Amino acid sequence: MSSRRPTRKSKGKKVVDKWKEKSWYEVQAPAYIVEKSLGDTPASEPEQLYGRIIEMAKLGVAEDIYYDINLKIRFRITKVEGNICRTEFVGHEVAKEQIRSQIRRNRSKIEAIQNVTTKDKARLRVYSIIITPRRCGTSTQKVLRKTIVDIIRATCRNQSFVEFAQNMVNGSIASEIKKAVGKIYPFVLVDVRKSKVITLPEGKAATVAP
Repeated sequence: MSSRRPTRKSKGKKVVDKWKEKSWYEVQAPAYIVEKSLGDTPASEPEQLYGRIIEMAKLGVAEDIYYDINLKIRFRITKVEGNICRTEFVGHEVAKEQIRSQIRRNRSKIEAIQNVTTKDKARLRVYSIIITPRRCGTSTQKVLRKTIVDIIRATCRNQSFVEFAQNMVNGSIASEIKKAVGKIYPFVLVDVRKSKVITLPEGKAATVAP
């Protein structure tokens, strides 16, 4: 049995509440997506905020009640001005549950993952998906995959980062793909299901993702 006596905490030792040492900063969405506050975030020092990711449902950053609550939009804090955090769009993702609900037996799932570059030299990784109501052959799948890859590549090449981000979020690019795919084969789902910004355009913050 140890003869060591239990130590006591020093009398009068002050316990520091780390939360009380933090300040709260308001996070603003970039105006090209929506002019809206994304809420507040805490930090002990402003430097700790840089690079922090804020994720919100599309309904949470837009006034249009018809916006899809299954779409998550991601923003990265790139600048701190006083107690205001400025952000850039760094990606979006359709809820996995929404995609899974359409994947059933005897249906085909065609996916495409591609790196694209906007006309102002932003680089993004874009994930697209088509789900057909019945199984389709390998040759048809290749045609469908090439169709979505070509549309996204051409659209991205001819648009600025801001335009491309807006059109992914508002569904314009998905609508263009639907028109093209519908002429080739029936579908139950066509969407740009996810995007990730690899590099922001020239003049903005540097690389944001591997």
